Amino acid sequence: MYSSKPKLFVYAIALFTILLAACQPIVEEPMMAEPEGALPLAKVRYGLPGALTHLDPALPGETSEGSTIKLISGQLLRFDQYGVPQPDLAKSLEISDDGLVYTFHLRDNLQYSDGTPVTVDDILFTWERIKDAPPTDQGPIANVVSVEAPDDSAVVWTLSIPEPTLPFWFARYNFSVHPKSQVEADPDGYFRQPVSAGPYYVAAGEPGDPVVTLKENPNYPLGPMSVQELELHWVPDPTARSLLLVSGELDYVYELPPQARATFPPDVETFVVALGGVFHLSINQQVAEDHCLSSRDVREAISLAIDRSEINQRALFGISPPVKGYFYTGQPLDVGILPNEGKQDLEAAKALMANTPWADGGCSFKVTTYGPRPGYVEGILVFAEQLKELNIEVMPDGQEVGVALDIMANAPDYEAGWAVTGNNGGPPESYLRNQFLDGFWAQRSRIDDPEMQRMFDELSQTVDRAARDDLIRQIQHRGYEVQSIIPCCERSVMGGSRIGQNVVRTVTGASHFIVVPMADVQ
Repeated sequence: MYSSKPKLFVYAIALFTILLAACQPIVEEPMMAEPEGALPLAKVRYGLPGALTHLDPALPGETSEGSTIKLISGQLLRFDQYGVPQPDLAKSLEISDDGLVYTFHLRDNLQYSDGTPVTVDDILFTWERIKDAPPTDQGPIANVVSVEAPDDSAVVWTLSIPEPTLPFWFARYNFSVHPKSQVEADPDGYFRQPVSAGPYYVAAGEPGDPVVTLKENPNYPLGPMSVQELELHWVPDPTARSLLLVSGELDYVYELPPQARATFPPDVETFVVALGGVFHLSINQQVAEDHCLSSRDVREAISLAIDRSEINQRALFGISPPVKGYFYTGQPLDVGILPNEGKQDLEAAKALMANTPWADGGCSFKVTTYGPRPGYVEGILVFAEQLKELNIEVMPDGQEVGVALDIMANAPDYEAGWAVTGNNGGPPESYLRNQFLDGFWAQRSRIDDPEMQRMFDELSQTVDRAARDDLIRQIQHRGYEVQSIIPCCERSVMGGSRIGQNVVRTVTGASHFIVVPMADVQ
């Protein structure tokens, strides 16, 4: 796969793969039969969990956008079905012995779906376009000092200190390669129907349409694919997704209401997928000083008062076990930061509230969430009941995914959000950056904590693994002091399929789905 000369990268990949496997919760995920008929399948109709609002890797996106962007884009490295980065446009990655120089050697005769050559200028352009983009995880690239193309077949990243997690950064959806000339010629319209250096290209439809059709890219170097045509159907209502799967109008659905599991016929396989993340309550740290959520004691009282087991059973139908801290179950660096292992402690919660101006009521807030997602509004309703014990009134605000994202990011009266922290391929430090520094949920909680910034700065300058692990543990303790994120339960979804999970599946430990190349179908 990669050059055998540099040992640092080999060890980093091996260690991360072991940790990734160890971190996955044990969930029911039955082995699936081979799809009916000979492979490749001519067409698969996939039910998206949310609207496909854009195809631009420089813009924030949820599961629908991120998965589709990766399918229709070339990447230097691409996650396989197990969440391990593998060569894609790059045929090999060579890392210097000191871990400071990453050299990607490109495959020969790379072409986009329209026959246009893929060039090193396109890769350099991609770097410049997305390195500072809002959804880009800045942690793994914080120490990049230069990016150069020494010739037409290689691109070199030079770092000031080693960053073993860098390969996983390249496999995320942001580093998606597109032709510089076409993007610059039509910056507002190109990403409506872009050309592709990935496994598929957009054959019909565009962002915002209820159905977008992808066809296999004949110029993709790692083809052929196990599915020749992929129809992406946006069906916002989970009950409608279930009915379409039952009737045979959809072949694979990523997210179904768990309570409907017993109603599916025998020809529909259902399965629980652990996505490597946590349901949480994210609280805006910049609410007005006279708002009850401005009080750290109120926020901790909320964390102590919620019954995570009840939320799992009543809202999530038992597929999302309670967590003990910010990480999903099994992560070796999880310190289990929640008191009493996350179990409800109303006495302690009431004692905290008693010392605040809101002890006798007057504390109320709205929680924005993704209304179409199974269990999201229901989760708010359950903990709203629980928080009545503290004289706290909670109002659920279920919105379409795109609207909810906009409210969380931009609305001046935004107070709190209920959703999930995800990793989507990456090390524990990136997962924590997501929550506490500059990632997706850190931005939505408006966290601005100098001590947290100092810890992450120190982490970015630390090479020794044991010292890095110790800082990761310290960051969790600081996160609890800040109380911007209140963790609840495992991030799991229930999926359903008429074609098994061997050709279309969710990437291990992530919320993005892939189509498996013919060469990798088990």
